Amino acid sequence: MDQNEVIVRVGGAAGDGVQSAGLIIARVFSRSGLYVSTYNYYQSIIRGGQSWYQVRASIKKVKNQGDDLDILIALNKDALERHTNPEINEGGASPVKGIVVYDKSVGEFKRFDGIKYCEMSLGEIAQKYSKNTLLKNTVAIGAVFGYLSIDFEELANVIRDQFGGKGEIAELNVKAAQEGYDTFVQKYGKAAKELKTPKKKMYLMAGGEAAGLGAVRAGLKAYFGYPMTPASSIIHYLASHEKKFNVFVKITEDEISAINMAIGANYAGIRAMTGSSGGGFALMTEAVGMAAEMEIPLVVYEAQRAGPSTGLPTKTEQGDLLQVLGASQGDFPKAIFSPRNIEETYYMVGEALNLAEKYQIPVFFMVDLYLAEHDETVENLKLDSNIERGQFATGNEKNYKRYEFTENGISLRALPGTPNLMHNEDSDEHDEKGDVVSDAVTDPLIRRKVMEKRMKKMDLLKKELPPTPQYRLEDAEYAVVQWGSTQGAVEEAVDILRNKGIKVGAIEVNRPYPVNPDILKLTKGKKKIIFVENNYTGQLLRLIKSELNLEADLITKYDGESFYPGKLAEDIEKKIKE
Repeated sequence: MDQNEVIVRVGGAAGDGVQSAGLIIARVFSRSGLYVSTYNYYQSIIRGGQSWYQVRASIKKVKNQGDDLDILIALNKDALERHTNPEINEGGASPVKGIVVYDKSVGEFKRFDGIKYCEMSLGEIAQKYSKNTLLKNTVAIGAVFGYLSIDFEELANVIRDQFGGKGEIAELNVKAAQEGYDTFVQKYGKAAKELKTPKKKMYLMAGGEAAGLGAVRAGLKAYFGYPMTPASSIIHYLASHEKKFNVFVKITEDEISAINMAIGANYAGIRAMTGSSGGGFALMTEAVGMAAEMEIPLVVYEAQRAGPSTGLPTKTEQGDLLQVLGASQGDFPKAIFSPRNIEETYYMVGEALNLAEKYQIPVFFMVDLYLAEHDETVENLKLDSNIERGQFATGNEKNYKRYEFTENGISLRALPGTPNLMHNEDSDEHDEKGDVVSDAVTDPLIRRKVMEKRMKKMDLLKKELPPTPQYRLEDAEYAVVQWGSTQGAVEEAVDILRNKGIKVGAIEVNRPYPVNPDILKLTKGKKKIIFVENNYTGQLLRLIKSELNLEADLITKYDGESFYPGKLAEDIEKKIKE
């Protein structure tokens, strides 16, 4: 084990407390001053099936879950055999190469060379303190931190927080962890190289939490949604902090109600959002068009899962880009955001809310299951925010026209009930005042003018696009293009290839639409351009090719799992040498 970094995996069945055990480990690492990135692998059934939770911790900033596994906590026999077997590869996950902590009750199993098997009486120790079988997880966690020589008080404090303070249950768990900690050290000793812990404090956040907190920071007052994995994480976070944040959270009867409520709230001047995943978002698309026609601001949090249909509800994919781009019928202005990491999610959701109100358009905030449900450490989050609500009429305007034909296509909004601002709001095509133009006779001239008025916003949007982010691209001979949550794996793959003398850089698209034309400049002169996407068809490549006529190679992954940097580096190198 490297004294600067460790990767720990907890494996077991759904219902074994795998995720809660993994979160305790992640929190101890983050409170010890280490950078953390996690990966949550689980199934859609409540009990049974295989699940695991991986935690990577380092004194340097980590960008993904990593490749080489140092420590395994196996909560059942299946996990013990699965995560030690080099022939089993779940999306690129590596078997353990260090130690395995397991309960002696598992009986006989197949062993592999190069692994230190550490049998413990996890269940017996747990029974001293509780009849709850999940307490053996706490004993195993204690054993791991004993091996790593982490200050036990850090673990004790996290356990107390997890179980609601210094009550009896919390203290029993602390005692069980202490015995696991001491027993392991007495029986097997400590790691040959002590893990460095800088002792600085950092935030540990998941993507749904970052999106929710970032939206509140940016003035969110209402969120409407129907639970659907993985979009549910933002609902859970906002609902659990509803009173503290002074945000109204409504769990609606379906996704159609959710988006229409969000549109109604925004029309009334309340900054509101909605969200769902692929199938739920499909139900929202008619209302997306209504918001566009009526020029009502709207932000939709779209969390991708592997599809189509129900697909793989608990697995990740970047397969919804073209669905979101084509949501609803007809042409209308829109924008798509795709944050690359947890910290960017926190800040960028505020930009999306501002943009929606400034331009009075739908803005889609796209994440995926990997980003929505994994945790990262972040530092020094800013709580202040620049909130832009756009332009509102005051009531002093003469002959107010809700959809006035302005130079930039943006008209003054009217808050319901404001004197002197009488107007129509209708999902039918309308003139400047909002009067329907397609009842008795359709006026082609007005239709052209109102259509051009709305689409002027796209020209303005394109002019205001910030530069596309890049990584080690200045002297690169080869360019890798990625979008969204694949940033961490791509950047680490670039570093691996750079260490081999291959000059690779990355172009990181966090605003897929409108397409930024600077991508052509960034790719100019490169020997090869390679897109990396977590889908089958290369949806971003298809979009950019159609807009910029850019030709490129493609690396895709569509097994429901995220990219692993080591394997990705190999695939990029193969493409370069083809």
